[in-house]
Amino acid sequence: MLVARRLIAIVVFVGMLVAGWHFAARNSTSITVHHPAGTLGEVPLWVALLVAFGAGVFITSVVGLVRGARIRLVSRRYRKLVENLQAEVHQLRSLPLSDQHSTASASGEQPGGPERGS
Repeated sequence: MLVARRLIAIVVFVGMLVAGWHFAARNSTSITVHHPAGTLGEVPLWVALLVAFGAGVFITSVVGLVRGARIRLVSRRYRKLVENLQAEVHQLRSLPLSDQHSTASASGEQPGGPERGS
């Protein structure tokens, strides 16, 4: 299985190299690139396209990482909140019923105890 994976990876890599070489050969005309910081001299079209593609991938990756980090932080905050609430519910469920409360309800009195006169 490992040999098959390596063989597939080598075939894909060589295929990408051949496709890249073919793309560079077909797009070898020189162009002048104008950008906000100035003007670049004559560069092959395939280089300009490759740089533009790489810049797009980089910017998209950074935006995705920032959004992913924000989502992970919010998820972590909510997970901790849920854990704390579950612990509180468990603690409230395991509280023993007091004798005063059970005798007061049996005799019809309020749970706070007998009323004090003024």
